[in-house]
Amino acid sequence: MLESLEQHFPKEATWTKPGGGFYVWVNLPPEIDTKAMMPKAIVAKVAYVPGTAFYADGFGSWSMRLSYCHPTPERIREGVKALGGIVKQEMSRRGGALK
Repeated sequence: MLESLEQHFPKEATWTKPGGGFYVWVNLPPEIDTKAMMPKAIVAKVAYVPGTAFYADGFGSWSMRLSYCHPTPERIREGVKALGGIVKQEMSRRGGALK
C-alpha cells in the first residue's frame, strides 16, 4: 500500500507509515472532502473510512483511513491506483495544484 500511495497519490498527500496494525491514515489537501468523494470511490470499487468518522465535531474531512489487512496485495495496488486518480480529479476540479 505504501509503495502504491507513493506512486499514485498526489505529492500534497501525506500518510502514516505503520509498523504493524491494519490501517494507513491518509491526509489530503484541505479542499478535499473525503466523505463527499466516497460515492466516486464506490463506483470505482474502492472503499475507505472518511476521517470525519473519527471526530465528534466533523473535523478530519480531508482525511481517510485505508485498510491493508484483508485485500490481496494486487487488489490493494489496484484500489490505491483508482483512488489516487479520483483524488487527483477532485484536486483538479477544486483548483488544487497537482505535482
